[in-house]
Amino acid sequence: MRLPHGEGLVGLAATTGQPVVTARAREHPQYKYFPETGEERFDSFMAVPMIVQGATIGVLAVQTIEPREFDSNEVEIFRTCAQLIAPVVINAQLLALVETSDEEASQAAAEREALEGRASDREEQNIEHRGIPTSRGIAIGTIYRLETPLDLERLHYTPNSDPEREVQELMDAIGEARRVLDGMREKLGSKFGLDLAAVFQTHIQILEDKGFVTKLRKEALATGNALAALTNVIGTYRKTFQRMSDPYFRERVTDIEDVGQRVMESLLGERHHTTPLSEGAIVVASNLLPGMFARLEIEKIAAIVSEHGGPTSHGAIFARTLEVPAVTGIPGIQAAVRSGETAIVDGGEGLIILSPDEGLLYEYRRAQQRYTVSIEHLDALRDRPAETRDGRAIRLTANVGLVSDLRLVDQHGADGVGLFRTEMLAFAHRGFPGEEEQAELYEHVAKSMAPRLVTIRTLDLGGDKEMPNVGMRLEDNPQLGCRSIRLSLANQGIFKAQLRAIYRASAAGNVRLMLPMITSIDEVRSAKALIAEAIQDLERAGIPYDKNVPVGLMIEVPAAAITADALARECDFFSIGTNDLTQYTLAVDRGNENVAHIYDPLHPAVLALIDASVRAASRANIPISVCGEMSSNPLAVPLLVGLGIQELSSTPSAVPLVKEIIRELDFGDLEVDAREAQKAGTAAAVHQIGAARLRDAGLLEHPDIGPWLRTLVDKVFPSR
Repeated sequence: MRLPHGEGLVGLAATTGQPVVTARAREHPQYKYFPETGEERFDSFMAVPMIVQGATIGVLAVQTIEPREFDSNEVEIFRTCAQLIAPVVINAQLLALVETSDEEASQAAAEREALEGRASDREEQNIEHRGIPTSRGIAIGTIYRLETPLDLERLHYTPNSDPEREVQELMDAIGEARRVLDGMREKLGSKFGLDLAAVFQTHIQILEDKGFVTKLRKEALATGNALAALTNVIGTYRKTFQRMSDPYFRERVTDIEDVGQRVMESLLGERHHTTPLSEGAIVVASNLLPGMFARLEIEKIAAIVSEHGGPTSHGAIFARTLEVPAVTGIPGIQAAVRSGETAIVDGGEGLIILSPDEGLLYEYRRAQQRYTVSIEHLDALRDRPAETRDGRAIRLTANVGLVSDLRLVDQHGADGVGLFRTEMLAFAHRGFPGEEEQAELYEHVAKSMAPRLVTIRTLDLGGDKEMPNVGMRLEDNPQLGCRSIRLSLANQGIFKAQLRAIYRASAAGNVRLMLPMITSIDEVRSAKALIAEAIQDLERAGIPYDKNVPVGLMIEVPAAAITADALARECDFFSIGTNDLTQYTLAVDRGNENVAHIYDPLHPAVLALIDASVRAASRANIPISVCGEMSSNPLAVPLLVGLGIQELSSTPSAVPLVKEIIRELDFGDLEVDAREAQKAGTAAAVHQIGAARLRDAGLLEHPDIGPWLRTLVDKVFPSR
């Protein structure tokens, strides 16, 4: 049967976007009877819409012969089923749009550069390359060069002379790619949570789609060339998808292209034995981008080294969150390394050593062991309070972005989650995830942390966190473009879905909501109006939520710090994002290694804006925290506490370090230091104030963190 939109009970569910539930369907005023369906034997009826990106793509319905009342639990379960099925349906519909291959699709025409093989032994040893210290830790492993994905249009490929054999090898490669993806999904799901593993689900579904596989088989048989079959079929899908008006669906062709690359990699791997990511790999990439963490087998990575990027790029932040040693900003490192050679990475020193000799390997293995022991020792003391010698208590919370990070919150003794980044789920989905999946994730985080507070930040995309499928346009200066709250307000349907998901999780009673990159009161009020609409949606649906969720905002731009008094009247708390605040105050791209030496959160101008924000929060009697990377900088911690910051939120692994520093300090001294730092004319002078406080407090002799702090202080006072 086909019904016009809005007709009958099914049409009602589709039109309203809400469940339709009735114990006696025929008595419902919207009921419409069609004799040919034979549904007169059914009495009770329940229908829920299947929604993707805010659009209803279908309705899932259940009918029972005996009259019965569906309780709210059953309705919620059915809604969850519909949300889980909806992406599967839309993927199938997209794949089914293409019925024939496009014979005019371009075939490969140009030569691809030869892939570099495994390393031969170097004559030189102990070759040092220095970059920017990005994520602490020591790793010893083999180099894995992260190549640019295969460009099917520029790949040289020689097919089999027998077309039947060519088809069979292509089918085998499809099966192998599917098995690899399935294995990666299972491993990541069990170790890091389904939020990160979800990126593979769409690709697996494409490889299991009969229509897609049949087209590849026919095209390979017709051309006798697996590469031509892949490029032709993908070209057909690309043309079909690009004709769609909805950008989300139009850009889903990137998933098809990713699958094509994976299949070709499997085919080439079978023939040329390309090296897979091995256990303990040191990944060398052009740039440290957030998206790579959703694609690589994270559990096999020992360290990451990149040619570009800085220590406060979002990729670097993810590396620290996952506790993977990392060094960024080493020009020419991709050309310098050889796949398969042994290397040492010291993330604390910003150093990579290629082809180390046995003596150096022995030395670094001992250093690696000492580092591991000191971390374990600090974790054993995690239950001690974070308070100064004279009784000033500081809340130490964690910045996290994955379900797997929650174990680190407990392991390192954090007081809760000061910043839950919702971007990783979006990276895993290559776009905005649905409301149900977000709600499930946020609820899990809130319940796992209860009664400790969890601060959930709305999507912070844009800038260096580029992603397809989210309506981002190419901009000349994305850091100053449509990012963070601006992007959310420009996509109100998607923003409201996230707000509803956060409020659904708030039923646990420990959730705060935080808005990123606020520059004006108008933005706050616009966001709060959408929050009110999201709450009304939950009220109408009878979904429980916390009516007193604190709504805060991030101070990340000078405009917010300068107008902090006015903003404080519009919110319940402040959190200072010192990464962006430093970037925008000093006009320095924080991901650009060429100006990394200028980027310094201890610049007096940045401290002045932090001080203004703290004073405004104090006058409004609202709490204030710092959730940027500055909160784990040993030189900055004494000054932030002295300025009056009440909470420091950092990567989980930094919590024990910060706690040990705080426990050796006196708040009275820190207030004096903060005043002196504000009078300083240069960042170097501020560094000296922080370093002198660590030295005078005796922290350089601390058995666990002393050696590392001595290195920092020696850089500030090189003559000592």
